[in-house]
Amino acid sequence: MITIQQIADLAGVSRRTVDRVLKNRGDVKSETRDKIEQILKEYDYHPSVAAQGLAAWKKKFKIVFCSVRGTVCPIHEETRAGAYEKAEELKGFGVTVEFLTFERDQRVPEREMGHILEEFSCDALAVVPVHMPEVEMVIETAKSMEIPILFYNLDDERFDRLCYIGCNYQQSGRVAAGLAALCTGDKGNISIYSSRVLNSYSYQGRVDGFEKELADHYPQMKILEKVMLEDDQEEYYHAIERTKEQFPQLDLVYLVNPGDYHICEVVGNVFEQHKIRIITNDLLEIQMDMLRRGTISATISQEARRQGSLAVETLFNYLAYGKKPEQRYIYTDLSIYIGQSTYSMEII
Repeated sequence: MITIQQIADLAGVSRRTVDRVLKNRGDVKSETRDKIEQILKEYDYHPSVAAQGLAAWKKKFKIVFCSVRGTVCPIHEETRAGAYEKAEELKGFGVTVEFLTFERDQRVPEREMGHILEEFSCDALAVVPVHMPEVEMVIETAKSMEIPILFYNLDDERFDRLCYIGCNYQQSGRVAAGLAALCTGDKGNISIYSSRVLNSYSYQGRVDGFEKELADHYPQMKILEKVMLEDDQEEYYHAIERTKEQFPQLDLVYLVNPGDYHICEVVGNVFEQHKIRIITNDLLEIQMDMLRRGTISATISQEARRQGSLAVETLFNYLAYGKKPEQRYIYTDLSIYIGQSTYSMEII
């Protein structure tokens, strides 16, 4: 197989220029790039994965995985678990994955945050861009240091990033609408509930998709209300009681981003004489139990663990092999679960 030096000689350039073309890095004149790429194609050149792996091991890359933790966002425990698994795999390549986790409901003292930013250093950053000052400061710091950034689980187009890896929330909403139609015979009355704290990118995408699907295919289905819930179980009862009083004809609840899934049991208790179907998102342990008991009719999983794993893997491939993501939006699969499909299974 032709070597990089031979390619450089044929193109009349340096090895470094060939390396920049191979890794999609640095400024190379378009005519020079075209010439090198033509030689690569002509000689069917493929970089040695073993050699690149060895080079990656020697460079000791460091990736920071920035996430959040809190009772209102349990899904991030899953994305973090996926990232941990991939981090263990990459240790053999000399890669360090540092986990920077912020509490969703607790601000970091200014002095401590200043120290975190002062010490911040890595070769690439994977981050969920929630609207928190701490997270936005980390993103801005990485941006100022020209560190490659990848967003997972949530997207924010205000920032430049390599790509977004996560759920297609509009499509998720459309799937939820289809499930709602199946549960109600295409003629249901629906309430949409979500946590006020999580009224965000994912909420808006899911609700937009849900509404569009109903408008396009299920004109006899009606959204009665959209309720933003406080993170308080007592408030759950008050909210559901108000719904029952105002809309006794309710058939189904679409629970978008609840944070606390105990609200599903509250719905069942308040509407004890009238079975209310409930559609949720994600697949956590508490939901699996509720699916089996029939409290939740169906849920839509977004492969949260794979999002964390794929985020770390994508950054490693970019750093070690110069492999850019093929798409700016990499969507994980949506899967539908009912009670029977959760028997003898683990969370995914």
